[in-house]
Amino acid sequence: MIIRHYAEELASLAKKIGAHVVRGPVRCPAHGGGLDIGDLGIEELLRELKDQEVLVIIAPLGLAQELRSICGLCGMPYEGGECPVCKAEREKAKRVVEERLLFDDEFLGLLT
Repeated sequence: MIIRHYAEELASLAKKIGAHVVRGPVRCPAHGGGLDIGDLGIEELLRELKDQEVLVIIAPLGLAQELRSICGLCGMPYEGGECPVCKAEREKAKRVVEERLLFDDEFLGLLT
């Protein structure tokens, strides 16, 4: 196993020069019976590069951790059932609406 920081620096440099970088846990067998790295079938990537000379770098980073989800609304990565950022925003908006309704009810009560 190699040091994660160095692997991430190498991946960053590879992206900057236009190389393909695929990161994720290796799954075998994949949905098509082959190998997946993250959400990409490795055979799919190699097929795209057919007839080209390639240099493949595989940097094991240790056991696969639970994959993080990316929130479709705010774009933040999160783990678990729902995005904590959006959940907090929804709860804040709900409190604001409830406070406003309470204020409106109290204000209307003063007018009658």
